Amino acid sequence: MAGEWQMHTLGDLTVNHDSKRKPVKEADRKPGPYPYYGASGIVDYVDDYLIDGNYLLIAEDGENLRTRQTPITFMARGKSWVNNHAHIVTGNEKTDTLFLMYALQATDISGYLTGAVMPKLTQGNLNKIQISCPSLDEQRAIAHILGTLDDKIELNRRMNETQEAIARAIFKSWFVDFDPVRAKASGEPSESICRRLGLTPDLLALFPDRFQDSELGEIPERWQIGTFGDVAEHPRRGIQPTEIAPTTPYIALEHMPRRCIALSDWDMADGLESNKFQFKKGEILFGKLRPYFHKVGVAPIDGVCSTDIVVVAPKAEGWFGFVLGHISSDAFVEHTNAGSTGTKMPRTNWNDMVRFQIVIPSNIISDTFTSLVRPMVERIIALIYEGRTLAGLRDALLPKLLSGKLRVPSAENLAEATS
Repeated sequence: MAGEWQMHTLGDLTVNHDSKRKPVKEADRKPGPYPYYGASGIVDYVDDYLIDGNYLLIAEDGENLRTRQTPITFMARGKSWVNNHAHIVTGNEKTDTLFLMYALQATDISGYLTGAVMPKLTQGNLNKIQISCPSLDEQRAIAHILGTLDDKIELNRRMNETQEAIARAIFKSWFVDFDPVRAKASGEPSESICRRLGLTPDLLALFPDRFQDSELGEIPERWQIGTFGDVAEHPRRGIQPTEIAPTTPYIALEHMPRRCIALSDWDMADGLESNKFQFKKGEILFGKLRPYFHKVGVAPIDGVCSTDIVVVAPKAEGWFGFVLGHISSDAFVEHTNAGSTGTKMPRTNWNDMVRFQIVIPSNIISDTFTSLVRPMVERIIALIYEGRTLAGLRDALLPKLLSGKLRVPSAENLAEATS
């Protein structure tokens, strides 16, 4: 079947739009709604855009061109800005742009790279890359199958973002802004408060109706000033590499996204050469190296992690949501960053983390918050596993579809059975 396919150079299949890209220094970028792309994908969001439509971006430089730890090609959809570290192309009349993205993902480009220290894919060498293509209709069918799987993975990611945003919003309302207490203290009718804040009458009744003075200012009556160490602990389960099974899940800082508690990426421990920390599913991982990167997540599995990650657990299950809300907050990250030591590679430590001051509510309110947050976290973890299954199927189908060894109808059946 692969005989029906024809070999082309990428330059023969694309229209190049590199002239549209423009780098902007981080200090000169103005925050906005438009993605700002670099060699590794979205690196920022800015207030203006250069392109509007569906474009294929291909990394121009960086070690990832050799290691392929993350995709070197990705689609920019809608309005966006691209710097000079990614090539911009679209398919011409001979090819489908999305198909090209998947074809390049399955292509060995090592022979087209230059640069001994920093790999680079020049526009000239980019155009020389050989791509095997079927008919345009079959290209579109292949792209549809693989794109459908990627769309489902992206939908799961967005659902996780929504779950996390809801949990953050409730945490801020209850434990930072004290909205229920403030509303009761102002004399607002209970029915109005419940409707506005999404509370039940029984839940509203748990909150006090007045404030008291404290060293941190006004806080809800009968709540206490304390520290993070009053509600959280650091399980120190050090383990030597000789004690770690090769199939043990391993999480390093590079596996942890910024500002996202969903940890969907990990490797196996095979080949580890230094001591690590053990963690259990549901415990919280905090990146202590350069804490301003805001790498905080909930472990979706038992495993081991880098010693540049602090494993954190609530002192009691009822404090889980409260601990997670604080440790993933901007205020907590700013506290750890301010106390970090080291100029080039600043690190925080558990002793600094435990000193973060907090306002501690009653146990019943903390328990109630955890009862709301825990199902959200479990849903996030379930979607992580579903996403990994879908990604595994996509990665298995990709080389078979792009070699012609697997025909579109058979692949469609496999995709439908999984999703």
